[in-house]
Amino acid sequence: MAAISALGGALIAGCVIGTEATADDGATGDDEAVDVATTEMSGCSYGSDVYTPFVSASPTGSVAQYPWRGTSSTYPSGVEDFRGYGTTLPNEVECGSDKPRRSYLDVTAGCLVASDVGSYTRGQIQTTTAGAFRTVALGHASGDSAPVKWTDQSVEYRFYYSSQQSVGVNPGFKAFLRYRSEDDLYVASWRTDGVVQIQRKQCGVYTALAVDADHGAPSKGAWHKIRFDAVGSDLTLYLDGVRVLHASSSTFSWGTAGIRIDAMNGAFIDDWRVQAP
Repeated sequence: MAAISALGGALIAGCVIGTEATADDGATGDDEAVDVATTEMSGCSYGSDVYTPFVSASPTGSVAQYPWRGTSSTYPSGVEDFRGYGTTLPNEVECGSDKPRRSYLDVTAGCLVASDVGSYTRGQIQTTTAGAFRTVALGHASGDSAPVKWTDQSVEYRFYYSSQQSVGVNPGFKAFLRYRSEDDLYVASWRTDGVVQIQRKQCGVYTALAVDADHGAPSKGAWHKIRFDAVGSDLTLYLDGVRVLHASSSTFSWGTAGIRIDAMNGAFIDDWRVQAP
């Protein structure tokens, strides 16, 4: 925790929503389920405990057509840099156990807090007791409460960590694209065991689409950036501005974007962008 303390950040408290049964990079857990027709997803048969942010009235379009914003406000206008939470910090953005506080995102595991870090405001995470943090972006047409099903999209964020928990599966930093439900999505991972990969999760089953097993871990005590793009069937992963992996999959053509972080309690994130690729 010394490096975090040196940054001026205070570890956030409380906000644990329970232990999740983690089995891989995208474990299922205590997410709140939303009713949606099975045909809206991927042909899987879902129970009421499978989370999706979408409803039958959700519009479909690219991020260029529907920029990331809330229902009644344009914030975050494509980038969550934690500027919108006032000067009295820390300030809870949202917790999996205390929602929905924000119309433009959904924290489904753990907590996200805006924290004062020196002269900057950063996002700081607290994981569940199983070491998981997850959040997805919710985009809206102005005044429409139904989240948008984005087609072509890009998600990126910066992260900083100084220590790793002993709990959690495949510790590291991940990005979701075309997230339809917790069982249907694409995810790109930069793990502390050095593995970098792009996976498809369909009907709860993971398939590796591209893997670099020897890329190397993100270094502690430094800021890094992960970016994941989906254009048509092309999926591309960038780490610290360098293209590192590419895959092709036409399984999912729409969904939302998000963040998953494992075994990194107290890590900082910033400049979370959902934008046109």
